[in-house]
Amino acid sequence: MRMSWARVARGLAIAAGAVAYPVLAHFSTATSAATTLPSLGVAVSLAPSLAILLWLTWRSPRRLLMLLLCVTVAGLLGLFWGALQRNFSWVYFLQHAGTNLMLAAVFGATLLRGRQPLVTRLAETVHRTRLAPEVLRYTRQVTLAWTLFFLATALVSSALFCCASKEAWSVFANFLSFPLILLMFALEYAVRLRKLPDLEKHSIMDGVRAFWNKPATLPDTSSNSH
Repeated sequence: MRMSWARVARGLAIAAGAVAYPVLAHFSTATSAATTLPSLGVAVSLAPSLAILLWLTWRSPRRLLMLLLCVTVAGLLGLFWGALQRNFSWVYFLQHAGTNLMLAAVFGATLLRGRQPLVTRLAETVHRTRLAPEVLRYTRQVTLAWTLFFLATALVSSALFCCASKEAWSVFANFLSFPLILLMFALEYAVRLRKLPDLEKHSIMDGVRAFWNKPATLPDTSSNSH
């Protein structure tokens, strides 16, 4: 029961953070707070990167070295705090566009000759079997679709940041990006039901859990054609 309550509390904290962060990011970027509370903008914009650094420090076997890195980062932040206050919107932009470019690269790199498309690997891991040729074609197409989606998101983010108002960019980056990802999942699922109606149904989380926790050992049959 204690573990159950701990999981509920952790889930609620994650949900609260997922709601609070884009609201605070928009408030600090696209309202008068950008000039009246620049320190808030710096703190919120750096929060994800600093949280990842602290998590890596906690999990690292070389904790003393990681603590030294944290102290160094803290010193650099103190040294350049004024510059960050004047340019923290660039931190938001680089995080948003950079994350989408990185995801496009991760998906796109698996489409190169001799590589297995990422969605194909996820599907094989979940189904624990070799996939039929039509499924292989479909999963390759889905990998390409996600590559183009993340690339388009990065390009739109860049265009809005450079050519439109900060308000327009912030609405897209903070409030529309995640719903667009959910819409992409929904559209892919609808297309899959139509093109592959007989394929066993699995959620995306089944694929993620299987991929990260314990990749399946596939039977040694004929090799896949990509």
